[in-house]
Amino acid sequence: MADNAIWGSKDFLVPEYYNFADVIDEWALKEEEGKRKSDIPALWWIDGDGNEVKWSFQDVVLNSKKTANLLCAAADIKPGDRVMVILPAVPEYWMIQAACLRTGAVFMVIPDNTGPKELHRRIVKSKPVCVVSANSDQIKEELFDVIDKVIEVNIKTKILVNRIKVKQRKGWLAFENLLETARVDFQSVKSLSSAPTNIFFSSGTTGNAKMIEHSQASMGLGSLAIEKVNEETDLIWVTTPTGWTVLLTRSFYGAWSDGAGTFVHYKKVTPREVLKTLQEYPITVAQFRPSIYIKALDEGTLDSFKFPTLKRCLVSGEPSNKKVLRRWREKTGVALWDIYGQTELNALTWYRDAGNSSQLESVGRPFHGVDMLVVDDNNQELPHDTVGRIVVRVKPYRPVKMFTCYVDDPQKTEACFSGDFYVTGDLGRRDKDGHFWIVGRADDLINVNTLLINPCDVETSLREHPAVLDCAVVSSLNQLSQTILKAFIVLSTDFKNKNQDELMKELQEYMKYNAAAWMCPQKVIDL
Repeated sequence: MADNAIWGSKDFLVPEYYNFADVIDEWALKEEEGKRKSDIPALWWIDGDGNEVKWSFQDVVLNSKKTANLLCAAADIKPGDRVMVILPAVPEYWMIQAACLRTGAVFMVIPDNTGPKELHRRIVKSKPVCVVSANSDQIKEELFDVIDKVIEVNIKTKILVNRIKVKQRKGWLAFENLLETARVDFQSVKSLSSAPTNIFFSSGTTGNAKMIEHSQASMGLGSLAIEKVNEETDLIWVTTPTGWTVLLTRSFYGAWSDGAGTFVHYKKVTPREVLKTLQEYPITVAQFRPSIYIKALDEGTLDSFKFPTLKRCLVSGEPSNKKVLRRWREKTGVALWDIYGQTELNALTWYRDAGNSSQLESVGRPFHGVDMLVVDDNNQELPHDTVGRIVVRVKPYRPVKMFTCYVDDPQKTEACFSGDFYVTGDLGRRDKDGHFWIVGRADDLINVNTLLINPCDVETSLREHPAVLDCAVVSSLNQLSQTILKAFIVLSTDFKNKNQDELMKELQEYMKYNAAAWMCPQKVIDL
């Protein structure tokens, strides 16, 4: 991958050693010395039922060091070991990520709506030495059953977080009991910048999900190598579920690299609850999926809410919705930024809505240190406003935020590169001012709620159900002009007379179990 490339940019070279845990420690020291320019908590957590946690950076350091000792004592964690995490949005999610950095372990997060069959595949593929999960209404008992029954992998330790519900489970250790007796002193490992810190699974299924590995540099230094967008006085709320890259890059690495605070709401909130929360808490930066903004606008009550501290809202790009999203800025006066990126490279471009309607559908300009181009099939740069393949230059400088590899799959890793470029797989164009437009994919992937889904994977899973003789999965638009999955199905004879609504629910539940909730077609049409 990018052989002989220099890791960094002309004005920012990656050092040999780096550990983001040291950054957290530095902010804690500034806080202790009165040099941090804010009294906003580093972590401000609420559960929606009146309970809350407020941790300073000094609290984060103390708790993450105790958690690091906990992992070493209970699971004998060593640098490079993989810790599988299946947690809802509880404070322990952030503490375990910080503790993994201190120990050199790899934080490997799994979405809580992953199906049992897919979870089994991911355990076998990734071979974690430790699993951390929680008693919570957001995590199904079926997932615990899979973890308990897996025989292909030797999981040394299973740890249960009881913040939401207190419940014992045979063979699982209670996080709270271990934390109570853990030592408070811990010396963080000296990490190479290239040392792995995170593994994210791509949104594929049926055994095709790729393990995307990121490093100390790409996750920690990546936030420092781009334009500074957060202030120490910011309180940042990202509602992306815990299983996806965005939450960690924005609310852990991004926020804490700048000394800003992270706001967390345990519940998966409705649009109206979002508005109430923005009004009641001093949140300055918020990031939601497009549907939150659209539904909040459609409810028609936005005028009754005031957001005294909110200064910026972010959304991961869905160009077809931007005209609707502009109404958000017009109604609230709050700037709306669009972020375009990929799990492999994190954020690539940003668009600040300044009221210029001619650039409304663009995803903006690249971040500092990202040399993004539009090229033809021979990697020759195309003229402005000509559609081609969107690539990122990786020679002579390799972007700091770039992933290291697809784990155990050098062929797929190599296939991402062509000449001096990383190939994003997206098609688009660039205007004379340097703004990029995304017009589609060069492959068959479908972007559903910012997740790239391979329709062939969905079709393969559906065909395993006895009702399905054959099927085809395509993209469609719902009433809010959002992309959804639609499945055209040829039913087997025994199912042709079954109630169609019941059959659709049955197929969706089947997909949730065998694949994941985000793989479920929202429309099923019998051919």
